[in-house]
Amino acid sequence: MIIALPISRGRLASHFTKAQQVHFYDENHQLLLSIPNPALGGNCQDKKALLDAIRAQHTCIVVVQHIGERMLGKLLDAGISVSRGDNQLSIATLLAQSKEVNLRLTEASQGRASLKHLAKGGCCGAKGSCGCGGKAKTTQTLLSLTQAQPSLTLAKPIAYSGFRLSK
Repeated sequence: MIIALPISRGRLASHFTKAQQVHFYDENHQLLLSIPNPALGGNCQDKKALLDAIRAQHTCIVVVQHIGERMLGKLLDAGISVSRGDNQLSIATLLAQSKEVNLRLTEASQGRASLKHLAKGGCCGAKGSCGCGGKAKTTQTLLSLTQAQPSLTLAKPIAYSGFRLSK
Protein backbone atom coordinates (compact mmCIF):
# COMPACT_ATOMS: atom_id res chain seq x y z
CA MET A 1 0.00 0.00 0.00
CA ILE A 2 1.46 3.34 -1.10
CA ILE A 3 0.67 6.57 0.76
CA ALA A 4 1.33 9.95 -0.90
CA LEU A 5 1.91 13.16 1.03
CA PRO A 6 2.23 16.60 -0.59
CA ILE A 7 5.16 18.23 1.24
CA SER A 8 6.32 21.84 1.62
CA ARG A 9 9.08 22.91 4.00
CA GLY A 10 9.29 19.44 5.53
CA ARG A 11 5.59 19.35 6.51
CA LEU A 12 2.28 18.45 4.95
CA ALA A 13 1.50 21.19 2.42
CA SER A 14 -1.50 23.31 3.27
CA HIS A 15 -2.85 22.88 -0.29
CA PHE A 16 -2.43 19.72 -2.33
CA THR A 17 -1.53 21.13 -5.75
CA LYS A 18 0.70 23.87 -4.32
CA ALA A 19 3.09 21.51 -2.52
CA GLN A 20 6.78 21.71 -3.40
CA GLN A 21 7.17 17.93 -3.51
CA VAL A 22 5.16 14.74 -3.27
CA HIS A 23 6.55 11.97 -1.09
CA PHE A 24 5.51 8.33 -1.52
CA TYR A 25 5.68 5.98 1.48
CA ASP A 26 5.12 2.25 1.82
CA GLU A 27 2.90 0.58 4.44
CA ASN A 28 5.87 0.50 6.84
CA HIS A 29 6.16 4.30 6.53
CA GLN A 30 9.45 4.10 4.67
CA LEU A 31 10.05 6.83 2.09
CA LEU A 32 10.10 5.22 -1.36
CA LEU A 33 10.24 8.21 -3.65
CA SER A 34 10.15 11.99 -3.59
CA ILE A 35 9.26 13.94 -6.73
CA PRO A 36 8.95 17.65 -7.48
CA ASN A 37 5.28 18.58 -7.77
CA PRO A 38 4.40 18.82 -11.47
CA ALA A 39 1.22 20.80 -10.65
CA LEU A 40 3.11 23.92 -9.54
CA GLY A 41 2.58 25.45 -13.00
CA GLY A 42 -1.09 25.64 -12.07
CA ASN A 43 -2.61 24.77 -15.44
CA CYS A 44 -4.76 21.76 -16.30
CA GLN A 45 -1.95 19.79 -17.95
CA ASP A 46 0.31 20.25 -14.90
CA LYS A 47 -2.42 19.06 -12.54
CA LYS A 48 -3.09 16.09 -14.81
CA ALA A 49 0.64 15.26 -14.64
CA LEU A 50 0.40 15.21 -10.82
CA LEU A 51 -2.57 12.86 -11.00
CA ASP A 52 -0.70 10.66 -13.49
CA ALA A 53 2.35 10.52 -11.20
CA ILE A 54 0.18 9.45 -8.27
CA ARG A 55 -1.45 6.75 -10.40
CA ALA A 56 1.94 5.58 -11.73
CA GLN A 57 3.11 4.87 -8.17
CA HIS A 58 -0.04 2.78 -7.54
CA THR A 59 -0.97 5.07 -4.66
CA CYS A 60 -3.75 3.86 -2.37
CA ILE A 61 -4.07 6.86 -0.04
CA VAL A 62 -3.30 10.57 -0.43
CA VAL A 63 -3.16 12.69 2.72
CA VAL A 64 -4.15 16.35 2.29
CA GLN A 65 -4.97 19.36 4.42
CA HIS A 66 -6.83 21.28 1.70
CA ILE A 67 -7.71 20.14 -1.81
CA GLY A 68 -9.86 21.50 -4.60
CA GLU A 69 -13.14 19.76 -5.34
CA ARG A 70 -12.15 19.01 -8.94
CA MET A 71 -8.86 17.33 -8.00
CA LEU A 72 -10.54 15.50 -5.11
CA GLY A 73 -13.17 14.18 -7.50
CA LYS A 74 -10.49 13.00 -9.94
CA LEU A 75 -8.60 11.17 -7.19
CA LEU A 76 -11.78 9.51 -5.93
CA ASP A 77 -12.80 8.56 -9.49
CA ALA A 78 -9.38 6.92 -9.89
CA GLY A 79 -10.09 4.74 -6.84
CA ILE A 80 -7.59 6.56 -4.62
CA SER A 81 -8.62 7.19 -1.02
CA VAL A 82 -8.08 10.72 0.27
CA SER A 83 -7.48 11.30 3.96
CA ARG A 84 -7.64 14.62 5.80
CA GLY A 85 -4.47 15.66 7.57
CA ASP A 86 -3.14 18.65 9.49
CA ASN A 87 0.20 20.28 8.67
CA GLN A 88 0.82 20.84 12.39
CA LEU A 89 1.25 17.08 12.83
CA SER A 90 4.48 15.21 12.18
CA ILE A 91 4.84 13.10 9.07
CA ALA A 92 4.99 9.94 11.23
CA THR A 93 1.66 10.86 12.86
CA LEU A 94 0.08 11.65 9.49
CA LEU A 95 1.20 8.29 8.09
CA ALA A 96 -0.17 6.49 11.15
CA GLN A 97 -3.51 8.31 10.84
CA SER A 98 -3.80 7.81 7.08
CA LYS A 99 -5.63 4.51 7.49
CA GLU A 100 -8.32 5.94 9.79
CA VAL A 101 -11.62 5.74 7.95
CA ASN A 102 -13.20 8.64 9.87
CA LEU A 103 -10.64 11.04 8.31
CA ARG A 104 -11.52 10.07 4.72
CA LEU A 105 -12.95 12.48 2.20
CA THR A 106 -15.56 10.58 0.23
CA GLU A 107 -17.20 13.17 -2.04
CA ALA A 108 -15.77 15.82 -4.35
CA SER A 109 -17.98 18.42 -2.67
CA GLN A 110 -15.82 18.10 0.45
CA GLY A 111 -13.02 19.88 -1.42
CA ARG A 112 -12.69 23.61 -1.91
CA ALA A 113 -14.53 25.22 -4.81
CA SER A 114 -12.16 26.63 -7.42
CA LEU A 115 -12.76 30.35 -7.74
CA LYS A 116 -10.12 30.68 -10.47
CA HIS A 117 -11.72 27.89 -12.45
CA LEU A 118 -15.09 29.64 -12.34
CA ALA A 119 -13.52 33.02 -13.13
CA LYS A 120 -11.99 31.53 -16.29
CA GLY A 121 -15.45 30.45 -17.39
CA GLY A 122 -15.17 26.88 -16.21
CA CYS A 123 -13.08 24.28 -17.90
CA CYS A 124 -11.63 25.60 -21.13
CA GLY A 125 -12.95 29.15 -20.70
CA ALA A 126 -12.80 31.40 -23.73
CA LYS A 127 -9.36 30.20 -24.84
CA GLY A 128 -10.52 26.84 -26.18
CA SER A 129 -9.76 23.38 -24.94
CA CYS A 130 -7.25 23.12 -22.15
CA GLY A 131 -6.89 19.37 -22.46
CA CYS A 132 -8.16 18.51 -19.00
CA GLY A 133 -11.13 16.53 -20.25
CA GLY A 134 -13.77 19.12 -19.42
CA LYS A 135 -16.42 20.27 -21.84
CA ALA A 136 -16.36 23.75 -23.27
CA LYS A 137 -19.73 25.41 -22.67
CA THR A 138 -19.93 29.09 -23.14
CA THR A 139 -22.74 31.26 -21.85
CA GLN A 140 -23.45 32.45 -25.38
CA THR A 141 -23.96 28.89 -26.62
CA LEU A 142 -26.26 28.06 -23.72
CA LEU A 143 -28.32 31.21 -24.31
CA SER A 144 -28.70 30.51 -28.01
CA LEU A 145 -29.92 27.00 -27.25
CA THR A 146 -32.50 28.17 -24.74
CA GLN A 147 -33.76 30.99 -26.96
CA ALA A 148 -33.96 29.01 -30.20
CA GLN A 149 -37.33 29.20 -31.93
CA PRO A 150 -38.78 26.09 -33.53
CA SER A 151 -38.54 26.25 -37.31
CA LEU A 152 -40.73 23.26 -38.10
CA THR A 153 -44.33 23.87 -39.18
CA LEU A 154 -46.61 20.87 -38.99
CA ALA A 155 -49.73 20.35 -41.10
CA LYS A 156 -51.47 18.38 -38.40
CA PRO A 157 -50.84 18.17 -34.65
CA ILE A 158 -48.65 15.43 -33.22
CA ALA A 159 -50.30 13.24 -30.60
CA TYR A 160 -48.18 11.61 -27.97
CA SER A 161 -49.30 8.71 -25.85
CA GLY A 162 -51.73 10.19 -23.35
CA PHE A 163 -51.18 13.78 -24.51
CA ARG A 164 -53.11 15.88 -26.94
CA LEU A 165 -52.00 19.20 -28.32
CA SER A 166 -54.69 21.88 -28.21
CA LYS A 167 -55.06 24.61 -30.82
